[in-house]
Amino acid sequence: MQVRVVPLVALAVLLAGCAATSSLRDKSAAAQPTPIPWISATPASMLLPTPTPTQIPANTRACRAADLNPVFGGIGALTGGQLSAGILYGNRTATACVLQGLVGVKLFDGRGRQIPLTTAPADGMPSDPILVQPGTADVRAGTPMAGVAYTELHWDTHDGAGNPCVPAPPQGTAVAVTVPGDQASLRVVVSPDPLDRFSAIVPCYSRIAVSAFQAWPSPDVVPTPDPYAALAISLDVPATIRAGSLLRYTVSLRNPNTDPIYFPDPCPVYGEWAGNSSTGFAKDFYLLNCRPVKAVQPGQAVRFTMQMAVPAGTEAGTYTLAWNFAYPGALPGPPGTATVMVTR
Repeated sequence: MQVRVVPLVALAVLLAGCAATSSLRDKSAAAQPTPIPWISATPASMLLPTPTPTQIPANTRACRAADLNPVFGGIGALTGGQLSAGILYGNRTATACVLQGLVGVKLFDGRGRQIPLTTAPADGMPSDPILVQPGTADVRAGTPMAGVAYTELHWDTHDGAGNPCVPAPPQGTAVAVTVPGDQASLRVVVSPDPLDRFSAIVPCYSRIAVSAFQAWPSPDVVPTPDPYAALAISLDVPATIRAGSLLRYTVSLRNPNTDPIYFPDPCPVYGEWAGNSSTGFAKDFYLLNCRPVKAVQPGQAVRFTMQMAVPAGTEAGTYTLAWNFAYPGALPGPPGTATVMVTR
């Protein structure tokens, strides 16, 4: 009998601990003030200042495919249900070369079969010549390096009205690109992004927008620390939400420091986005309704009500919802994340 008493006692202690924790949580929640309401104010601009172009020496040769080492830069969310992938280009050779214009793009599935594509130039991105410096072949995604070029691919994840693409598009797991003036192609494998949200290029109706070559950020420019990076962000999100309805949730901002964290005028910008391994249904930016609070005191947690439209055509499934401050040119702190199940 004694052999069985130990696990029974342990179970009783565990259940008592759970009950005590639940009771404490209920009291804590009851003691918290009503969350600050959401406002629909949006930022005037999210653009960074245009950097000064690098001077290109006269008679610098054009880059050819054999000169370049392509690296897949990951997949991220744009606004309006779009996703974006980046491809970086380092220089294998001992001399500089120039890239300018649009790459040719081919997409392949997991069995190596080419996926038919319709391509077009991406909007709003310059087409200046980019100097690719020698000795940059070890470029890595997410790591600033001077003298490296990149291109972006943009695609829709729904039909424009929030409905799934019909028929369902094939999943692209590799990309082949050709640089202007050279028919040889460079192939890169599509790898998951750092948050493991997106692992394939799945363009609705096989349409992709392609950017001109851009300059990869230089490490010489040290990002400003995000003034709100110290705030611990947590989300209280409903377990399920029906497609076509409004997702209402709460963001809690807790100050773990010994000094207050003050909000500026105007209030800071935040971004919220939702997606899974192949699609996303939201990426929006708003101004935080910070007027009622002014600052988060040491040890204090302030809650804010949020809302996000879930388009009627959103596919059923589990999505990751993320929330963070959007401070252009700054190093962000960890986002708050939660999962939500979309039903139909």
